[in-house]
Amino acid sequence: MNRSNTAPSALLLVALILLSGCSLISPKTQTVQGDWAFNGKMAIQNPTQATSFNLDWVQQNELFQIVLSGPFGQGKISIKGEPGRVSLTKDGQRQSAQSLNGLLYSATSMDLPLDYLQFWVRGETRPGGPFSIRRNDQGQINQIVQAGWTVDINDYFAAPINLPRKLVFINGEDRGKLIIKAWLPTSPLS
Repeated sequence: MNRSNTAPSALLLVALILLSGCSLISPKTQTVQGDWAFNGKMAIQNPTQATSFNLDWVQQNELFQIVLSGPFGQGKISIKGEPGRVSLTKDGQRQSAQSLNGLLYSATSMDLPLDYLQFWVRGETRPGGPFSIRRNDQGQINQIVQAGWTVDINDYFAAPINLPRKLVFINGEDRGKLIIKAWLPTSPLS
């Protein structure tokens, strides 16, 4: 046997195995595609404030509607948008911005990764930026590090849903926790 031919063949085989292994651990978990909706409860805190609220999110293609409210619907904030244009209505006052993060921060002084959260809640990374992921024994993403945030997905709904139920996200002293109560059929945006 000629050793000079064996080494390149072995290296090619190792490279093919590594490449096929990379495709098996792609950054996207196949989850909800197209329209989706959920309701849940979120708690956030930073060094100067802490709050919790109910969260209802409806996503239809690139259009979305998010309603944040306190207990019994108090302090309701409605956010509607599409890529590049977002509006927030609170106490009859309306504000607009180009991104969810910027809009919510200007209205509430809370730094929430909402531009990323729409992907993280489905166990996915946001496309177009660097990230790292870790998976659990079932192959589901249980940690995402992206845009300065570390997101731990601690629980998934059982089959057939297989979508995240509990997320904890941290960026320095900014922290949040989202518990998704239910994934829902989508309804028309109002």
